[in-house]
Amino acid sequence: MKKRFTRIQIAQLLEIEEGFVVELERHELIVADPDERFDTRSIERVRVCWTMHDHLGVNIAGLEVAIHLLERWQDERRRVHALIEELQTERKR
Repeated sequence: MKKRFTRIQIAQLLEIEEGFVVELERHELIVADPDERFDTRSIERVRVCWTMHDHLGVNIAGLEVAIHLLERWQDERRRVHALIEELQTERKR
């Protein structure tokens, strides 16, 4: 079973204000399950958002764009790795 976290737990783990977590949820940058709990992926997303917000001054609109671009980059990176593996497999044949 995967561990799930409340807003308060996330805020405590990351040592940030719970209101920031609520704001990310309000803008759908993180999404709770029906029990209002979040997975570890959400914690990482909050951490990234907080770092950009706190250290770089990125506002919520900027965070939305940055997270979208980061996810696209990660998707493309996975796709490239899959293609490399496929080419390596073909090369061995």
